[in-house]
Amino acid sequence: KSDKVSLEIVQSDVGQVTKNDVSLAGMSGADVIGFNVKMENGVMGEAKHQGVNVFQNNIIYEIIDLVKDNMAELLEPELHEKKVGRAEVRQIFGLGKGREVAGSMVMEGSVRRHAHARLLRGEKVLAEGRIDTLRRFKDDVTEVKAGFECGIRLEGFDSYEEGDAIETYEIEKIRPSL
Repeated sequence: KSDKVSLEIVQSDVGQVTKNDVSLAGMSGADVIGFNVKMENGVMGEAKHQGVNVFQNNIIYEIIDLVKDNMAELLEPELHEKKVGRAEVRQIFGLGKGREVAGSMVMEGSVRRHAHARLLRGEKVLAEGRIDTLRRFKDDVTEVKAGFECGIRLEGFDSYEEGDAIETYEIEKIRPSL
């Protein structure tokens, strides 16, 4: 039993798994689970054609674990933010056409190109997006570690000021449990 997901048994029967079992599961959007039974010829082909999962095992505890895992997969994953790095804006460089790059020093962790990032001025978040440009001297780089200087540009943002902070983070998907 679970408060988050309901389990509904469409049909229970004895005997081998048949094509009719697969057809019923296909119509109701269910999985077929066989405990200590064989399958009729052509069942796996029919299951693949209808997009039905067929599970079979001779150990009841493994079937129970399988059902729990399948129920947990129906839940939305929990998203957690993990801080990867932080850089401090030291100088602003113009690129022309109103575009700017933040000359920065990576203070902790690392900064990666295309990583999720937010620009902070004091405690206030001014922009969120991905790192569009990451340069070390004149070279495009994929990552800059703590203690090194680099040029950072967030996509769609061009109003940097000295003293701003750029935090990079990853979003982790954590599989929920029942």
